[in-house]
Amino acid sequence: MWDIGIALLVGFASCLELPGLDATGLVRCYFADVAIAIVAAATLLVRRHCPEVCLLAGLAAGFAFDERILLFAGAYSVAHYGGRLRFPLVATVAVIYTTTRCIIGTADDTFAMLCCDVVLEIVFPAVFGSIVRDQKALRDLLRQRLEKSESAVDNAVRYALLEERTRLAFDIHDHIGHHATFLVLRASALQQLPSLCDEARKGATALQESAQRIMSDLRQMLKALRDTSTQRTELVGSANCADFLAGLAKNMSAVGMAVEYELHGTVKQLPQDVEVLLHRLCHETFTNAAKHAPGALIRADLSFQADQVTLEVSNGPATGSVLRSSGCMGLVGLRRRVAEVGGQLTVGPTHDGGFRVAAALPAALPE
Repeated sequence: MWDIGIALLVGFASCLELPGLDATGLVRCYFADVAIAIVAAATLLVRRHCPEVCLLAGLAAGFAFDERILLFAGAYSVAHYGGRLRFPLVATVAVIYTTTRCIIGTADDTFAMLCCDVVLEIVFPAVFGSIVRDQKALRDLLRQRLEKSESAVDNAVRYALLEERTRLAFDIHDHIGHHATFLVLRASALQQLPSLCDEARKGATALQESAQRIMSDLRQMLKALRDTSTQRTELVGSANCADFLAGLAKNMSAVGMAVEYELHGTVKQLPQDVEVLLHRLCHETFTNAAKHAPGALIRADLSFQADQVTLEVSNGPATGSVLRSSGCMGLVGLRRRVAEVGGQLTVGPTHDGGFRVAAALPAALPE
C-alpha cells in the first residue's frame, strides 16, 4: 500500500508539471506525455525488487519531457534498494540526461542551471537514499545484537535454573539420603534386639519399610532433578576434610557400624573445589558402604602429600541384608567432578568381595 501511494503521488505530481513543459522533449502531445508519466510512475510499484527499472523509466520519460520527479524517485530507489553498481548507474543516468537535454531541449535557461538541477534532483536523492539504506542496515544490526543479547540472557537464566536444580538434587542425595540410610540401619538394629517386645518389633519393621519407601521416592525425584550436563556448586563446611572424616567415622561407629579411620601426613589447606569434593566423596562412599555392605568393616585413609591428597575408602563383603541399589547416581557425578579438578578416581570391587573407592586430587593452592 505504501508503494502504491508513492506511485500515485509521483504520477500525479508529474502530470501537474506537464502543461509548462510542452516544448522540452521529443513528445509534444500533452495526453501522450500524461500516459508516459503514468506508465513511468507505475514502475515504482517494483522499486524494492527492481529499482533499476524505475530509474531507467524516469530517464525514458525524460526524453519525452523535461520533468525530473520521476528521475528523483528512481535515483532514490536505486540508491536505497539497488545492488553494488547502484552509484555507477545513477552517475551514468545523470550524465546521459545532462548531455541529451542540450539536444532535446530543457526548461533551464543555462547549462549551469541544468547541472545544478541535476545535482539537486538526481545526485542528492541518490545520496539521501544511500544514507537511509545505511541507517536501516545499522538498525537491523543493532536489532540482531539485541535479540542475541536477550537470547544469551535467557540461556544464562535457563542454565542457572538447571544448575540450581542439580545442586538441590545432589544436596538431597547427600543429606536426606544419608540420614534415611541410617534410619533404616537403626530400625534393623532394633529388630535384632532379643529383649524387644512384639509390638515394638512391628513398629521397628514399619519404620524400616517407611524409610525404604522414602529412599525409593527420593531416587525418583532425583531422576527428575538431576542433569549430568550441568556443573553443580556446593558450600564447604567450617571443618576441614580431616576433621569432617573423623567426625563422620565417629558418628557411624555410634550406630553400630565397624569403621576405621587413619590420617597420613600433615593436614594442610586445600583449594576450595578440592575441599568440597573431598566432603562429597566422604558422604558418598560411606553412604554407599552402609547401603550395599551392611555389617562389613569400612576403612578410610586420608593421605596428604606435597602436591596431592588421596582419599581411599574400602569395605569388605556384606554380612547383612543389602538395600536396593540406587543406580550409582552419586558415583557418576563424582567421577565427573574429580576429572574437572584434574584428579583421578578409581572405583571397583576388591579381591575379597568388597568395594574400594580411591581418589587422588591436586593439593596445590592456586597462585
